[in-house]
Amino acid sequence: MGKRSYRELFQAREFPVLVTTPQNIYYTIGFYTTARRPCQIGCNCVVMTPSRTLFLFPMNWKPLVQEQVDEERVELVPYRGGVKELAAKIAEVTAGAEKIGIEEDGMELELYLALKRAWRGSGDSGVWEDITPCLRQARLIKSQEEIRNIKASAAVARAAMEHAKEIIRPGMTELELVAELEYFMRKNGSDGVPFTMKALTGENATRTVNLPGSSRIQRGSMVLLDFGAVVQRYASDWTRTFAVGECSDQQRELYELVWKIERACIDKIRPGATYKDLMSQAMEMVAGHPWEQWFNPFLGHSLGIGSQEWPSIVPTAEQTLQENMVITIEPGIYIPGFGGLRIEDMVLVTGTGHEILTGLEEETFVIPG
Repeated sequence: MGKRSYRELFQAREFPVLVTTPQNIYYTIGFYTTARRPCQIGCNCVVMTPSRTLFLFPMNWKPLVQEQVDEERVELVPYRGGVKELAAKIAEVTAGAEKIGIEEDGMELELYLALKRAWRGSGDSGVWEDITPCLRQARLIKSQEEIRNIKASAAVARAAMEHAKEIIRPGMTELELVAELEYFMRKNGSDGVPFTMKALTGENATRTVNLPGSSRIQRGSMVLLDFGAVVQRYASDWTRTFAVGECSDQQRELYELVWKIERACIDKIRPGATYKDLMSQAMEMVAGHPWEQWFNPFLGHSLGIGSQEWPSIVPTAEQTLQENMVITIEPGIYIPGFGGLRIEDMVLVTGTGHEILTGLEEETFVIPG
């Protein structure tokens, strides 16, 4: 990955752009590091023009950069010092530009201010333009290499969910379950987790923003598992909810409703279908149901380098599905005092329909525990 050209990304633009967020630096030139402690990583950015691609980075990174970046395609520009020196380098390589593109949602404030001062100091006074929409749109459609990496990531996460079915037991805490599953994925090829793993039971599962804690799993309780793996920088993300040992009629009814919503929405996935089509399908199926008020109208999202990428499937979304998009479908109903239940799968949009990338060998709600 990391071989996107200026023309691919920015089409008719004729001005330099700065790529500054770690995910988009990886997307454009293939460089990535997890060295994220303050004062260790330093600042870095890609400068892309119609004719050149340059990577500006701290001098002490050079061996690491040379291992990852194709020097025949990308000019390496190491610098010494801090953000002020980086800004001066950027001003130098963009000298004379009447306009410059930046990532408004990701450029660090310190670099932004230093760059404005450096650019003025060099006698230039150009216009700033946000390139975030271009990068988001480009990342929406996956290449075949990206799809292979996403499928590999999904395979690790699928194996971990199968493992979860075997190890969940009454008395285990949410954090103990998280630790077991993260360890399992590390041993089976994951570079880490793309977001904080959710293993939530009881009242803790009634809000999507809750995190695992010391709550203990009880027989007859539901456990919501939401997690993913990372393989070759690409993320997976999926969810299953299990009842431990036994379930009540109401729990079974909730599971079957959410399952039917998810499958009905997935069945609609094909090129040309819209996010509104998917959202409408889900809303129609809960309309008038006693649990309608507890349905969360967040139906899914795109994913790739990030576990949640633009755009999300929400009531206001306007996007149309295209071949080689990868999205999640994740209906959930969260009932205070009763529990939350979500089912989520990753889905690839194919030329004629879709391919589900996650799923259990045997889909089941009640596990032995």
